[in-house]
Amino acid sequence: MRLDCFLTRRSFVPLAFAVLVAAGCGEPKKSADSGSTPTAPAGAPTIAVIPKGLTHVFWQSVKMGAEKAGTEFGVQIKWDGPQRESDTSGQITVVENSITSKVDGIVLAPLDKAALVNVVKKAKNASIPVAIFDSAIDLPDSEYLSYVATDNKKGGQLAADRMGEILGGKGTVVLVLNQANSASTMDREEGFESRLKEKFPQIKLVRSNYCNSDRATALKVIEDALTANPDAAGVFGSCEPSAVGALQAIKNRNLAGKVKVIGFDITDQLEDAVVAGTLDSLVIQNPEKMGYEGVKAIVDAKAGKAPAKVIDTGVVLMTKDNMEAPDVKAVRPPRGKMN
Repeated sequence: MRLDCFLTRRSFVPLAFAVLVAAGCGEPKKSADSGSTPTAPAGAPTIAVIPKGLTHVFWQSVKMGAEKAGTEFGVQIKWDGPQRESDTSGQITVVENSITSKVDGIVLAPLDKAALVNVVKKAKNASIPVAIFDSAIDLPDSEYLSYVATDNKKGGQLAADRMGEILGGKGTVVLVLNQANSASTMDREEGFESRLKEKFPQIKLVRSNYCNSDRATALKVIEDALTANPDAAGVFGSCEPSAVGALQAIKNRNLAGKVKVIGFDITDQLEDAVVAGTLDSLVIQNPEKMGYEGVKAIVDAKAGKAPAKVIDTGVVLMTKDNMEAPDVKAVRPPRGKMN
């Protein structure tokens, strides 16, 4: 009989987890597209995994990783978050509901690094461990278990190095800003901007208005930036919606191939654009690993192990020429799972 069936809520023990990993578990029911999660054994501990939003491909990859960990470690994954990545108050409500329902742990990607501080403190005061993923929070690391994320500054630097290379170190580049107080994209933007200033001083950087993780808004702010800067030779979008918006903007103006676009994150559409040459390259992270490692951090802590304070999930730059390279293939999701 599976040992995890005897685990009651809030009663993780190291021996039980050691036996579980060694013995393996039966196959749970598969999750539905509606957002339900695999069914864990009766009485299994529950870990709430709370992304910045539910609609973008990136978060669905996080969900896959979290559910993989849930299956492996015999815990129930409660997947919930705001529909829109601009709904900070909605995300706070989801965290508060998780605290009220007395989940055994929370894995959280803070929409706003300042606004989520109080609710994370509230979870700690309720003896609910919290792992932060994807985007940092304005708290000392003693207030949470682990920070599981891409080195976002490095991602921005990779994009800057590529932009400087393909533009020959000169020209006007539009930096598409994502969202105020979103630590992950702020780090990418800062990494991009500082690297350009350091290595390519002849490149003029133009900062757009915020697109707030919305494709339609991204299209508008990029169109406005291109109108104001008709000599623009490059665009960097620090998230998937801004990359999609940039791609559409240059198509609308018949500038595909003329204005070099570098995006962050990947979908089938964006990968196809790289192959076609309408998008120069993409900075790719590993959201599935974020979901897995975030859940594992809670499991380890409950089993008496100390998870690493920072878990770097990796980042690479994908071009048409290196798509089949081992490091790129390792983080490229399968076709059809990134629509």
